[in-house]
Parts: sequence; structure tokens; C-alpha cells
Amino acid sequence: MSLRWLDIEIDRQLNKLRGLQKENDHVQNQVNKTRQKLDDAIVNLDKIRGAAEAYKSAMERETKREVRDLLARIKELESASPVQNTAVTSKIDIDRAATLAFFDSLIFAISNWSSDGQSAPDCELACQSVLFPAVYEQVMSQNEDYYITKVPAVALEIVRRGREYIKHIRTSCDASLVSESAWNEFAPLLQEWWINDALPLLYGARDPAWEEVELLTLAEMTEWRDMPASRALHFPLIFDGMELVKKHGDEIREFTGLPEFNKQQVTTRIEP
Repeated sequence: MSLRWLDIEIDRQLNKLRGLQKENDHVQNQVNKTRQKLDDAIVNLDKIRGAAEAYKSAMERETKREVRDLLARIKELESASPVQNTAVTSKIDIDRAATLAFFDSLIFAISNWSSDGQSAPDCELACQSVLFPAVYEQVMSQNEDYYITKVPAVALEIVRRGREYIKHIRTSCDASLVSESAWNEFAPLLQEWWINDALPLLYGARDPAWEEVELLTLAEMTEWRDMPASRALHFPLIFDGMELVKKHGDEIREFTGLPEFNKQQVTTRIEP
């Protein structure tokens, strides 16, 4: 029997072994490449970690420096600005107080209308019912367009016109305006007069916002008059404004011209 088949089988197995060796070499080469990539990634990661630590340290140093600078600036401002800040705040408060004091004097002059000493505190409430939301709250919200820091020349004319309205009301109505029926009929006369005549005359222009003002009711105004303890809660802006007027009375009397105005308005009361 020939051994030729044995040689063929041996050659076949050798070829198979060589193929397996090539596959092993390929796999080993891929493993080596992967290991190299992994080593490179580890090296890069170390570099990134080092760079991140260096950046973190640099940022911490920069942040600490900025914080030191800011703290130093704050101390500088705190030491340098109290007088300036106080002066600015005081100026704003005085301007607001002066405006409210002027309107208080204007309302008082109008309600003390008669040459024979008659007064109309009920009409004063009607005036306040429109001026509190239309003017006082604007002033206390620091709307500088509403500031009136000196008595304007037109003030006495407004007093005269307001007194004529009160004379008309007193002639037409025997009841006090604090009665609901009288309030509903006659308070709008004064409220509309302020919106349509007095305020435009004072400010030199008409503010469209006045048409949307939510007037205070009779109940609200009597609460304001009769319950002083509730003013801070229910009328916070108006209450704060009155406190400013009390606080800055000296400045108001000195710089606004109100003392002279009050003297003049007494001499211009009208005949009942």
C-alpha cells in the first residue's frame, strides 16, 4: 500500500497549522495595537488630568484674587459712600415729602374755603380719594414726573377753583359727603375736577393714566380718617409718605415756599 495519502494528510495539516499561526499572529498584532492604544489613552488621560489639575489650580488662584479684589472694593465703597448714599436717599425722601406736603396744604386750603370760617372735611376726603391713587402713590413709587418740590405759581388759582366747587356743593347739598347718597352724587364733581382741570394745570400736561385711576371708595376714605392704626396695613404707601412729611418738616418749610403759600391762601378765602 502506498504511503502517498499519508504525505498528503501531513501537508494538509501543516497548511492548516500555518493558517492558524497566521491567524494567531494577526490576533496578537491586533492585541498589541489595542494595548498600544490603551497605553496611549492612559498617557493622554494622565496629560488631561494634569492639565485639568493645573487649570483648576489656576482658576482657584484667579478666583481667590478676584474675591480679594471685590472684597477690597466693597470695603472701599462702604468706607467712601455712606455720606453720598445718605445724601441721595435724603434728597429723594425730601422731594417726595415736599410733594406730599404741598398737596396736603392744597387740599387743606381748598377745604377751608369760606371767609366766615366754614370748612369741608368731607370734601377733603373726596379730594384725597382721587389724589391718593393718582398722585401720592406715584410719588411714593419714586415717579419723579410727579414731584413738585416748590409751590408753583398756579397753586392759588387751583385753590380758588377748588373753593368754588365746594361752595357749589354746599349750596346744592345739605348733607355731608360722608353719607353714601351725597358721596355718590357730589364726590365725582371734585374727583373729575382734579383729573380734568387741577392736575393738568399743576403738571402742565394731562397724564392718560389718570383716566384709569381706581378711585378710593367712601368706605376706604372713612377708614383712613377714622382708623389711623390701620393705615400702615391698608394704605402702606400713603402711610409711609405721611411719615416722610413728619420726618422732613424742617426742610419742607425751609425750601418749598409752603409757609408763604399758607399765609396767602388764608387771605383769599371766598364769600359763602
